[in-house]
Amino acid sequence: MWADGGPRKGRQLQRARSTGLAALLDEQESEVGVVVAACMHDEWGLERTLAHVLDAGAELSFVRNGRVDAGSVRSYLRSQVGGIRGTGGTCGGGGREGVFVGESPFGAGIVAMDGDGGCGDIKFDRRMLQLESQTIFNSARANACVWKGRWMYEATLGTAGIQQLGWATIMCPFTNEEGVGDAADSYAYDGKRVCKWSVSHASYGQAWVAGDVIGCLVDLEEGQIVFYRNGACMGVAYENIRAVEAQEGYYPAISLSHGERCELNFGGRPFRYPVEGFSAIQEAPRVEGEEQDACGRARFLLGCLQRLVQLGSREVAAAMAPVDRLRRYTPLGEEDAAVVGGEVCDALVPLLVARGGREGAALSEENVKVPGEYVIWGALMPFLVETYRAEAPHDGPSVDQALDLLLPRLERQVAGGCVVATMMEFLAYGCRTSPFTLADHPYTGPYAHLALACHLLERYEFMVWWWRSEGFDACLEGLLSRKGPNKNDLEALMPIVWWPGSREDLCSEGKMRHAATALSKAIVKVEDLQWELCSRLLHFVPPPSAELPQPVPGVVFRRFLQNLVCKNRGANRSMAPAGLSDNSVLVSTYCVLLRLLSEGFGLGKINGDIIDGTKERKKSTGLLHRVGKRSFPVSIFLKDSSATDFARLGGTFSHLVKTFPVGLDVPDVEWEESCMDEGDNVVRHGGKLKPACCSDLTLSGLVSDSKSPVRPPSKIVAVSTSSGVSERASSPISSNYTSGRSCDGCVEDKPSSSGRVDMSLEGGPVSRSYSKGQGFKPIKELSEAIREEELLDSMLLLYHLGLAQNFKQASFYMQHQMQSISQLDETDRQIRGERMSSEYLKRLKEARTVYREDLIDCVRQCTWYRVTMFARWKLRGMYATCMWLVQLLLVLSKKDPLFSFVPEFYVETLVDSFHALRRSDPPFVTPSSLLQQGLSPLVTFLVTHFSDVRIANSDVRDILLQSISVLVQYKEHVIAFERSEAARDGMVGSLLASFDNRFWIPVSNILLRLCKGSGFGASKCLSHGESFSPYFQRLLKEKCMSDEKLFGSFLNRLFNTLNWTITEFSVAIKEMQEQSDLRQVSDLQQRKCTIMFELSCNLERILEFFTQELPHAFLQGPEINLVRLSELIIFVLNHTTSSADAHFFDSTVRQQGQSLEKINRAMILAPLVGIVLNLRNASSPQCHGVEYDMAAVLAGVDVSAAVISNFQYLVDYSWDVSFKGDPSIRRISDLKHFVSKLKVEAEEARRQASLDASMTMSSPSDLVGSLAMMDREETCTICYACEVDTIFLPCKHKSCQRCISRHLLNNQRCFFCNSTVVNVSSMVATPGAEDEQCPADESRSLAEALMDAKIPQASRGSPPRIHHQR
Repeated sequence: MWADGGPRKGRQLQRARSTGLAALLDEQESEVGVVVAACMHDEWGLERTLAHVLDAGAELSFVRNGRVDAGSVRSYLRSQVGGIRGTGGTCGGGGREGVFVGESPFGAGIVAMDGDGGCGDIKFDRRMLQLESQTIFNSARANACVWKGRWMYEATLGTAGIQQLGWATIMCPFTNEEGVGDAADSYAYDGKRVCKWSVSHASYGQAWVAGDVIGCLVDLEEGQIVFYRNGACMGVAYENIRAVEAQEGYYPAISLSHGERCELNFGGRPFRYPVEGFSAIQEAPRVEGEEQDACGRARFLLGCLQRLVQLGSREVAAAMAPVDRLRRYTPLGEEDAAVVGGEVCDALVPLLVARGGREGAALSEENVKVPGEYVIWGALMPFLVETYRAEAPHDGPSVDQALDLLLPRLERQVAGGCVVATMMEFLAYGCRTSPFTLADHPYTGPYAHLALACHLLERYEFMVWWWRSEGFDACLEGLLSRKGPNKNDLEALMPIVWWPGSREDLCSEGKMRHAATALSKAIVKVEDLQWELCSRLLHFVPPPSAELPQPVPGVVFRRFLQNLVCKNRGANRSMAPAGLSDNSVLVSTYCVLLRLLSEGFGLGKINGDIIDGTKERKKSTGLLHRVGKRSFPVSIFLKDSSATDFARLGGTFSHLVKTFPVGLDVPDVEWEESCMDEGDNVVRHGGKLKPACCSDLTLSGLVSDSKSPVRPPSKIVAVSTSSGVSERASSPISSNYTSGRSCDGCVEDKPSSSGRVDMSLEGGPVSRSYSKGQGFKPIKELSEAIREEELLDSMLLLYHLGLAQNFKQASFYMQHQMQSISQLDETDRQIRGERMSSEYLKRLKEARTVYREDLIDCVRQCTWYRVTMFARWKLRGMYATCMWLVQLLLVLSKKDPLFSFVPEFYVETLVDSFHALRRSDPPFVTPSSLLQQGLSPLVTFLVTHFSDVRIANSDVRDILLQSISVLVQYKEHVIAFERSEAARDGMVGSLLASFDNRFWIPVSNILLRLCKGSGFGASKCLSHGESFSPYFQRLLKEKCMSDEKLFGSFLNRLFNTLNWTITEFSVAIKEMQEQSDLRQVSDLQQRKCTIMFELSCNLERILEFFTQELPHAFLQGPEINLVRLSELIIFVLNHTTSSADAHFFDSTVRQQGQSLEKINRAMILAPLVGIVLNLRNASSPQCHGVEYDMAAVLAGVDVSAAVISNFQYLVDYSWDVSFKGDPSIRRISDLKHFVSKLKVEAEEARRQASLDASMTMSSPSDLVGSLAMMDREETCTICYACEVDTIFLPCKHKSCQRCISRHLLNNQRCFFCNSTVVNVSSMVATPGAEDEQCPADESRSLAEALMDAKIPQASRGSPPRIHHQR
């Protein structure tokens, strides 16, 4: 329905685009407008214009005395609409036989879900068409069934989980475990599991996503059931279904798992994707008392109205061929246009008003379906969308003129709010269900519906009616939603892919980049409109009411944010509750807030408030980039609002208000932006050294000169000199107007103008149907009514609830893409390599096909995430948010009570946002600038709070530790830690103190990376063989020397943990050995073995570092340290060199796909060599004060020949192959000398053991005597290897020093009586000891006694039992 009235519309539009003459003629139109109008008046008279508008023949006359005759127009319209026949509610024909509709509270013939005929707890809306499951599994059926003919209904998915949509007879049982498709005569499709169900399941269809429209069709003539997804047939699901009688027909039925939601349409609204030949179960509305189709009548009348309002449209003229512009129809005068438009609207209004009110109210007794919502959805809204145009330039004036004619007449029949609410529901539904397509870019996805919504909301009355409607929040969520793609959709968007190193013939980097750029532009235009929509809500001031006697700007948007947060506060739980918003709503709202806080609230002129544009742009800098002093209202944390449901750093809110009673009148915290920086490197927005978020803008040329404001569009001159319909007061902005951006290949930088916003002659948005200052307030008043810090708080929470998981998913796909590329390259290398059997080659090619398909899907997913989430303007805003947030947290950390009230999601959002920036692809900034150019305070926060006892939740502290563990992998970030005063002063000690059962893995990773490259065979990990962080290694050594108690506690936990990991590794090896005989080694078992292997290697490296830097702790300290170290070495060697486990080691420990460089025997043996050599060199004659000898202690622990054999294995190992070029290999010669000494010590130990045995067992009664001696008081009853030489105080039980020393490291209670041991002391075996008289010095502490204790050699040759404690 276009103004030229002919079928040439598409060809003309294409010609106008291709030749570019449309723009040329537009530029010349102001000069030749009068001449053109005169030519049109001569060739095309008023009669021909009316014939065109009314779609009448040339023989009819509607003019009398040179003016339009209203009676003739009215008579013609009545005759035309009276001849339009109904379709019976079908999509392409068919009768109404074969369907039965049961009773309904909404009237006869209305199809809805039967709330009493299902099973479980299902939440319905007021129309009984929208369902949401509240429990594990629920089912329901409709109140209508079919038994003959072709029928369909549509289900619009609100969520994309497990749902079973289809058909079922009344005999199908519904339980909490069985639903549609689980019994005979029931058939269902499940897009989550991509299968069909009828008693059993089979693969079928495509994976669905939220917003998909699933068509459920049953053809009872052919006996088939078919399902459609977004109008595309997925094939016949079932054939030869059983024919049924009328009393047992097939009912539309659905089963939902917990939290799943969908909306059903049985024909009460026009189908989104009708299928030819299939009828709706519910009959379409008819004109009351007649058989005519109400929707068909409305379409005819709206076609007349469209041709009328577009007579003088510049937008339509631009789409016409240049030669056709001279044949345009004569525009009507204002009075004639009002007459024709009035007659058309008078005939149209009765079709748009439902008798009895809105849908859902009971109908009349005549059981005649009357028009209403169906006609608005099926005729009025498609008319508005088509008139406004789906792409720029939009024809806003034509839409405004049509509404100016129609809305006043509608208001006389029904409340305007009802019609407006229905119109906005249609637009919201269109936004939820419109997919992105490559053919329509960049005006694709929800763009057309969202653009029209923004235009309609320029009317203040329209905004008020919508705001007062019952479903305002749900409708706004729909407008902010964005339908995501599945695998098939991504293939259509990106048919050709490319990845680095690709050698595929079908891969093309250029085509891939082109598709990604096109998609990026489409996303940018949608985000631009969403930002405009929310900006209008921010500036909107509702009329006074009882609830809001003095409304202020921003109150509507603030309440929407509050409701959105309350609704989704459980979105990040593992078991999410029901009733959540779509994730795209949270993402869109976050992006809107990020842009508002980055750019400010407005653009110079807001709806009639004229101010200087240049000055306003300077004032409209957002909170995140504002220069100078910063402040934050901490009262946000203290209010009893929805945010109190979120955990705080100090615990729950209810606990904190009792523990720290803080009033709401706490003043705002203030700080200077640069007060967090150390030294001379002051980074601030207004300083010489700018943060990365601003320097990136400057370097990329993305900031335009503020002295050169955007030039407003030139004044538009109408084609006709008359003041009628053809006059245009304004015109949409040109579609090629863009903001500054840096695409970086395919990612748009910043939202640009969509080409939709109508601009006034001065350059500001046009204000319609309200006077200056009414309804929408300027920026100054808005900033006084709503604080930006409140928006920041909401934005952080939205990131926590909605975006954090998306960024993690994006990171997963990007890492998986790299792994898939490696797997594919390795497979290609094997195929091109040596000769192999045909069977093995076949398996390799099959594996390559799988890897390739997985990689292609991964590349498309990564591109989608890059386009939607990694736009540079978003990354800049996230970087500025991190800066703002870390400064706020550091300021609050100095205020104890207030810091405890900070929500946990502040810290989690800070860390997640930073790592999203760090992993961004392409990189946002260089790794060296990421921390040092604005985020250096983040290092301070991490190192000072991972051990902060004020943070009650250990998971939060674990997040901080994990972040440090990740950052110290990279030398650029280690430099930032070395420059941080807080890291230099306290990080090392906090790490040692935090090495416990909860945090030992991240702490060990940090220590390992700080000490990387300092051990035997480890220097090859570095580029120049130097240590990774010599500075922190020195700090670590100094801390251990200055705080012996801390180091002793850490060393004990290190021994315990290493004992546990090695034991678990040994157990895993044995389990795999047992399972390998049956060929049943699982991937989980291999992974467990691999993890334990890596953890053991890491802990050994840490232990090696301490033996190198602090050998006196083992050679001069308590002998228990050296004994435990010797036991560990022997235990590891026994399981990796000489036992049965050793032969099984190489063939089973490696997980599939991992290289020998990462997991091999050398990795676990090299640290042991380093430990031995470190202590051997430290015990040289040049070292004074050494008391213990490593070889002697090893011989005392185990004198068997296996120990010598194991150490000889270390000497003979091929270290030059495993660590080629490593300079530490030269130290193997020292190991040979140590093994020689060990042989001597072992021989001496065996000789001494033999001598002791000969002395105690020299007669036949020696065995009895030995057993008797073990029962004597002088033998330790714990180990039966040493003599009693220690007494515990105050209980005075006794054991050997070795047993009690090791026990007290982890437990302070007595072996025997479980009482607390206060002190231990050496004892003299005198008769007085039996009388409980002991020369123990009770004034000495337990720690002093343990530190000074010397453990004698075992009196037996057998090694003591190793204690695996954790």
